This record gives sequence, structure tokens and C-alpha cells, in this order.
Amino acid sequence: MPLSADDIRRAFAALSDELHGQSERAEIIVVGGAALVLLFRARASTKDVDAYFVTPAASVLRTAAEAVAYRLDLPADWLNDGAKGYLVTVTAGQVLYESASLTVRAAATAQLLAMKLAAWRDAIDRADARLLLLEMPGSAAEIWAAIAPFVPSTHVDKASYAFEDLWQTTYGHP
Repeated sequence: MPLSADDIRRAFAALSDELHGQSERAEIIVVGGAALVLLFRARASTKDVDAYFVTPAASVLRTAAEAVAYRLDLPADWLNDGAKGYLVTVTAGQVLYESASLTVRAAATAQLLAMKLAAWRDAIDRADARLLLLEMPGSAAEIWAAIAPFVPSTHVDKASYAFEDLWQTTYGHP
């Protein structure tokens, strides 16, 4: 079931209510497609919300997210931390949702681009990466220097080749 920006915001509000009922305060950093949907309206929807769970413990957030999934008839993994394998460190970018019980931020643009380049799976990743590249000022060398610290060491070659290809197809010159 695809999640639109409105669906995601509704789910965050329900998650906030769920956490409030448990007297919990949470912070998450959203990465992947959900960040692109919410920040840039890059596309109409995404299949899930990939996030890094800052606080509280991941088990608390998973339980609360499962309750929200049941209540709103969402997929059980609508909110997950499955992308953590692509995280070298975590940045806190723009606030996407905030309440007394929940703060949701996007990762910084450089980190989002690094993750898309490290994944580089399909046309959606390529389109998302192009949009993120266009959001970053600078030369190819300057932008690569900004995103390189966020590329997992096991994905550096793939990401650098993807970046070269993306730069060439976007700007037509090195």
C-alpha cells in the first residue's frame, strides 16, 4: 500500500498519540523515499518510512508503530529501521513533524544523496538522487566531498560510479 505525504503525516500523528499514551518521547530521523516525499514532493508516495530511531529504544518504537499500523490499516512495517545498514553516521536535517511526544526530522540532503547513491537500485533511486543533486550547490568535487563521509565503506566504489554517472547525465561534464 503506497503511503502519500498525507498518509505519512497522519501516521506520525497517530504515532505521537500512541507514544503520549505510553508517556514516551521519541525522536526519529527519516531517510529514503519518505524523506523525498515529505521534503520535496519528489513523488506522490513511498512504500514505507525508513528511519533511524534516536530515542527511545527501537523496541518501544516498533511496538508503537505496530499499534498505529493496526489502527490505520497500514502495512506492519510502515515505519522501520531497515535502512540502518546504509548509515555511517546520522545527521538531523529539517523537521518534518513535531509534537509533544514526537519529533521527526529528515536526514541532511548530503546524507540522503549518499544513501541513494550507495543503494542505486532502480529508476526511483536515480530520480531521487538527481533531485537531491540539484538541491546541492557546488562542483562535482565539492559535492562528492560533502557526501563521501556518509557512504558506507562497503559501498564507496558503487556510490562513486553512480555519482559520476549521475553528474554526467545531469550536467554533461565532469
